[in-house]
Amino acid sequence: MSLRTSLIIPAYNEEKGLPLVIEEYADKVDELIVVDDGSSDRTFEVAKRYEVKLYRHETNKGKVEALRTGAEHATGDILIFTDADHTYPARYVPEFVAAIEHGADLVLGSRLRTVQNMPFLNRLGNHFFSFLAAYISCMHITDSQTGYRALRRAMFEKLEVDAKGLEFETKMTVRAAKLGYKIVEVPIEYRERVGKSKLRPFRDGAKMFFALLSVAYSETSILAKMIMLPSFFFLLIGLAIGFIAIYEQFVLGGVTHSYYPLLTTFLILIAIQLTSIGLIVDYLTKKLDRIEDRLLK
Repeated sequence: MSLRTSLIIPAYNEEKGLPLVIEEYADKVDELIVVDDGSSDRTFEVAKRYEVKLYRHETNKGKVEALRTGAEHATGDILIFTDADHTYPARYVPEFVAAIEHGADLVLGSRLRTVQNMPFLNRLGNHFFSFLAAYISCMHITDSQTGYRALRRAMFEKLEVDAKGLEFETKMTVRAAKLGYKIVEVPIEYRERVGKSKLRPFRDGAKMFFALLSVAYSETSILAKMIMLPSFFFLLIGLAIGFIAIYEQFVLGGVTHSYYPLLTTFLILIAIQLTSIGLIVDYLTKKLDRIEDRLLK
C-alpha cells in the first residue's frame, strides 16, 4: 500500500511564486495545503484559483506557525515542506518518498548541488551552520537549513521544537540527529527565487547559532554533559591566558611568560577534545536506544 503525501506550502506575500509552485507540485502529491500567513498582497486570492486546501492567518505569525497549521490539517502519511518562492523543484518528491519508505525518518533536500543561485552571505552561513550542526550531532549533514524536507506525519510532533523563525529547520534537523533518527539527504537543484527574500542574514544567523546551542544542551544526555563540563573551564582559562598574552604583547611590548601562547593552545585543544568525546558518547547512546526501539517493535 503506497503512502499518501501532503505538501505544505507556507506563504507570506508570495503572489508571484506561489502559482508556479502549486502548478508544479499538483501532480506530484496527493494533497496540497497552502497556508497564507497574513499576507498583505494577493497571495490568498491567487491561491483560491486552485484546487488546494487553503488556510489563512489573519496576522503574520511566522513560517513555523504556518507549517504547524498545515500539519494539523494534513491527512497524508508523509508531510513534505517546500517554500512558495519557486526555489525547490517538484521532481525530487518521488526520491523523498522512496527514502521514507526505505526507513528514513527525515529527508532533506540538500541545495549544495547548485549554490550559485544562493546569495553569498546565505551560502557562507549555510556552510557554517551545517558544519556546526554536523559537529553537534556527530552526523554528516550538508544542508541543515533547507526548507525542502519530508517526514512521516507522526514524526512531526516528535521533532517539534521551540522556534518561531528560520531557525526552525536547523533545530529540527539537529534534534532529529541528537535523538538518533535516520536522516537522508537528497542532492537537489536550487533555483533563483521568485520575489523578494525575507531572510535577514545577521539577525537570523544569530538566532540559528543560539538555537543550535540550545538544542545541543537540551538534547544531550547527562553522561555526555558530565564529560563535557570540564571543557568549559579549560576553554575559559585558556581564553583568559590568551587575552593576557595578547595584552602584554601589544601594551607592554612583550609576553611575561613565553609559555602563555602554548598553554592557551593546549587548554583550548583539551576543551575541544572533551566536547567531541562527550558528543560522540551522546550520539552512540542515542543511536543504540533507537536500535533497541526498532528491535522491540
